Amino acid sequence: MVGQMRTLTRLGLSTATIGLVTSLAGTLAIGTAAASPNSTKTQTVALLPVLRYCDFGFVATAPQVPLPFQGTGSVVMTTAGSSVTAEVRVVIYNRPDTHYDVGLIQAPRPSSAPCGPGDPGTAFAGLDTDAAGGGTVTIHDSIRPGTTGVWVAVQRPNPHSQSPAEYYSSEIVAPV
Repeated sequence: MVGQMRTLTRLGLSTATIGLVTSLAGTLAIGTAAASPNSTKTQTVALLPVLRYCDFGFVATAPQVPLPFQGTGSVVMTTAGSSVTAEVRVVIYNRPDTHYDVGLIQAPRPSSAPCGPGDPGTAFAGLDTDAAGGGTVTIHDSIRPGTTGVWVAVQRPNPHSQSPAEYYSSEIVAPV
């Protein structure tokens, strides 16, 4: 009788285990279907007054005496299928009617790879602030194979140096 009870208990545990594994597999299949290539993902990312290398590393040494940054901004990143869109919004109070170069940069990328206009894995557009210092630009790009995230750089060109006169970048690399 005791041997029969052990067999029934083992059989009950095996049945419960099979039921649990089956329900988990169904849940994982549903989660996989939700992340199909046709899905759309949107994320808002803050812009910070940080100068970054092309691999998203932080530039610790300022190329010039830092100016007081009075701007703020955000980026709405939208991924749909194999394309990404970044809607960049800035308000830079002390810079009305000013031109900025805005780049959408795909990551990961090696630190040796450039990330300027025309470089692979980048898309650039110009943004001109209005009389109040506000501006918006939308950048579209196709997602390259191996890309796991994107980030945005906003830079005001410097007529006297290759380093930007003013800069902002994404707080994080937004996953795609």
